[in-house]
Amino acid sequence: MAVAFQDKAPGDIKAGQMVPLTVLAEGPIGSNGMAPITTQLRIPVERLRRGPTGHRLSVHIRKWRGTNVVPVSLTVPGNPWQFISEDPPCELRELLDDSRFLAQHVYGVAASTLHLFESTLGRRMPWHPEGRLILKARDLVTATDTGYERGTNIIRFGSIDRMGYKVPTALYRDIVAHEVTHAILDGFRPAWADQLAGIEQLAIHEALADLVAILSVFSSRDVVYRQLLAAAGKTGPDTALDDDALMRTLFDFARDLYARGPLREPFVDVVPDNWQDNPEPHARGTVVVGAVLRAVHRLWMERNRRMGEGQSLQQMADSGSIVGTRVLRMVIRGLSYMPPVDVLWRDLLRGIIAADLDMVPEDQHGYREAIQEEFSRIGIRRVPLANISGVENYRGLRYPVRLAALGSDPQEVQRFVWENPRLLDAARLERRTPLSSTRVRTSERVSPDGFVVSEIGASFVQTVRMSRREASIRLGLKTKSEYVDIRGGGLLRFDAGGRLVYAALKPVMARERQSAMFVSDEQHAAEQEVSSGVQGRFHRTGD
Repeated sequence: MAVAFQDKAPGDIKAGQMVPLTVLAEGPIGSNGMAPITTQLRIPVERLRRGPTGHRLSVHIRKWRGTNVVPVSLTVPGNPWQFISEDPPCELRELLDDSRFLAQHVYGVAASTLHLFESTLGRRMPWHPEGRLILKARDLVTATDTGYERGTNIIRFGSIDRMGYKVPTALYRDIVAHEVTHAILDGFRPAWADQLAGIEQLAIHEALADLVAILSVFSSRDVVYRQLLAAAGKTGPDTALDDDALMRTLFDFARDLYARGPLREPFVDVVPDNWQDNPEPHARGTVVVGAVLRAVHRLWMERNRRMGEGQSLQQMADSGSIVGTRVLRMVIRGLSYMPPVDVLWRDLLRGIIAADLDMVPEDQHGYREAIQEEFSRIGIRRVPLANISGVENYRGLRYPVRLAALGSDPQEVQRFVWENPRLLDAARLERRTPLSSTRVRTSERVSPDGFVVSEIGASFVQTVRMSRREASIRLGLKTKSEYVDIRGGGLLRFDAGGRLVYAALKPVMARERQSAMFVSDEQHAAEQEVSSGVQGRFHRTGD
């Protein structure tokens, strides 16, 4: 048993203090009969009750037989701030029966995933609805029903049959990270997966969850090193690997995760024709996951070249882990540059590039170019860097805003939009309908030069219910329904001085956009039928 945090009085624990917890780097079954690899994740310190239950997370451990939940403590008796980190048992049977380590692993991975988003975006990530996220780590559901349920803040983890044992899916790090990511995205942008969301938005949800799951595991150097050893086919650390071997290593690693959990196998070579018309959200997402992994592979090769010949496998593993982590943070940072509704793949690409351009103006090692090129290869057009912020379209804006209110009061944001008719026209808001929601969040990031960058992000959504006749006249929608709901919205980012520095709009009353999204009653109904299995619950993610 190893104490993970020194005994201190609660008042001595500072904000942002971190503590290491031991978790399984991949899963409970090691390769070739070996013990599973472990890693240490650093997570924020908090007061932890039995459960374990913290401010944002609560892990429920059910007994193997029956439905009773047995609370588990991860702290020293009498001191809920002093975490204890224990290593897992070496024997598989003992590991599967160890409720305490199961709770430690699930809490550690979930807290680490949440911290990854919050530290990258520089803000707290809410749940939808507010409250704690409940992780039922040994639930009575099947493996295919492992998943996140919208509206309940519950993630259920079933079991899979391996080597004659029932293995909790919660012991696989990637599965926990995947489902927690769904919950984080749902709290961050609820409209990406609500009843009006289409297949494209659900596919983006799945692709992002897969990327976080794959690249967060890939960030463990020991995992990458083991994959390189397997690729080399030798036990020695000095075996040279070419670029093709690195490609196989990365994608074999992703396939290993895919074979047991919620991930979908990413496409390596030929991209299917018309993949953006595929009616299954997971199938669409795999193509984009493959594109991002190819960018990681390309950047990994280039980093190895910069480091020179004669590198050991351990050094190559370090490089792969560094590149994977950097790309993962680029993807996450791009979320805060995407509109709150009707997101498309190009919105994701623009968000990634725009966010990284703000964070790292000089892209010396070509990270943005690698991602742009791989997205272009799968048919997603490049994002031009000229006016990528979108604010050049709105010169001469009026700023009758109170800076203190702008960062906290949605009414101040609505006032800013109202006072600027050009912005109002660009968003094509319906003048008679109030905004459905307006959310304001401040964020702080540390730039490479060491300075803190403070910004204000404001998003707004408008949903308009129209009669069949009005929808036909104003938007050209052909429907037999008596009423139809259409919506749009936008994201506005302000700098610390209250000036608009970025805009991403989805015009509400835009005839061409709404017609392209709705198409016809038949296609709309077909999309709703396909996506209904995902909307409300991100289940059925394993085969």
